[in-house]
Amino acid sequence: MKKIVFTLILLMTTVLVWAGKPAKVQNLINQYRHHDGYETVSFGPLGLSLMRTFALSDDDLDAEDRAALHAFDKIRRICILDFEDAQEEVKARFVGKVRKILDGMELILEAKDEGSRLSIYGEDGNGRMKDCILFDPDGTLICVTGSVNMEQLMSLAND
Repeated sequence: MKKIVFTLILLMTTVLVWAGKPAKVQNLINQYRHHDGYETVSFGPLGLSLMRTFALSDDDLDAEDRAALHAFDKIRRICILDFEDAQEEVKARFVGKVRKILDGMELILEAKDEGSRLSIYGEDGNGRMKDCILFDPDGTLICVTGSVNMEQLMSLAND
């Protein structure tokens, strides 16, 4: 019985530590957004809803395009930070803090191209990718709160 209780406590602690990571990234973005060279764009639930409505109202969309857009219905917030033009000293401090937050998170995908590297972190569960963080230490950080239906996207890609 003690092993079961200990295992449950360990599992819950791991989930709680993960749950705080996107919020920590968002807090870090808010701390640095007013520095020179840091440009931020954020979309909350209302902005995303308006964009979805606008996109779905396009008469040129076919059924497959509409299904692809619906795979993103559960996204609640997107925050994009461009810090490519930041001062090197401030940029290095910021990148160090981001790496410290991302340490221990599940790396989903890493893409490298001519010296540039994009890392995608998130939580994969039940066919959905939850709370994604896309990070390029050369100057881009994207924090997506919510989930994307990966099974739906993969089935559309295979068709």
